[in-house]
Amino acid sequence: MNSPIEIRPLAPFGVEIAGVNLSDELDDARFRAIETALDVHGLVVIHGQTLAPERQIAFARRFGELEVHVRQEYALPGHPEIHLISNVKDGERSIGSAYAGDNWHTDLCFQRRPARMSLLHGIEIPQADDGTPLGDTLFLNTADAYDRLPDAMKRRLEGLRAVHQYHRAQEIKRRQREKDHARATLSAEQRALTPDVTHPVVRRHPVTGRKCLYVNQTYSFGIEGWPEEEAEPLLASLFAHIVQEPHVHRHRWRVGDVVMWDNCLTQHKAVGDYALPQRRLMHRTAVNGTVPV
Repeated sequence: MNSPIEIRPLAPFGVEIAGVNLSDELDDARFRAIETALDVHGLVVIHGQTLAPERQIAFARRFGELEVHVRQEYALPGHPEIHLISNVKDGERSIGSAYAGDNWHTDLCFQRRPARMSLLHGIEIPQADDGTPLGDTLFLNTADAYDRLPDAMKRRLEGLRAVHQYHRAQEIKRRQREKDHARATLSAEQRALTPDVTHPVVRRHPVTGRKCLYVNQTYSFGIEGWPEEEAEPLLASLFAHIVQEPHVHRHRWRVGDVVMWDNCLTQHKAVGDYALPQRRLMHRTAVNGTVPV
């Protein structure tokens, strides 16, 4: 018999849900409660889960069509829908994306249809010598960030579209981390699958209609129709506004955690305070969303 779902608020935003086992097939009412919490709060944390890859894929698919990441070299073997986030190596090769999310970003904002939501399952969590978990993830709420803008800035942003560039971001990361976790340059096929795209600087949440700031430090490099040197100060001011510390939630990982976030309503950043032989392994699935408006 299904136990009642308990939903508890997190600070400064998000919720923690207890009373669910995601390895089981959830009935429609229980799934809708989780989906509604995600749409409204943007961040959902569920502790103590043991999800086989097939069950993680099946659960994530209930939210929509699953994304298959362009970097298939970091897919879980046999499961192209699961993208490995990991610093673990097989010889000299990193088995997963070792430095994914090391700056503020929104998953797959560089696609025409960015991810609706992402789900990350904690398999191995690095620890300090005293047992303290490392590799926390920081989250912020982009709708709250928009609401805090002065009215004059809200008017200035109306109708502007930001340029998101996957190739450029990947090359910056590759050069910064080539000594410890080298990754190959994008192939011609991967580049063709990830052309530069533009999205509204302010987009509406597809379910709640809330206005959200949709620019981030990793992938947003310009404003459509503006010289880059003119766009840079505006983007820099928005980045600084969005990431103000009092509005950031810090998730400290435990093995078995399932963390889900809405990629319109949130941004996130991984804390890189660990290194091999401290191992970090996460299974990530992402669900395709709608074209931002």
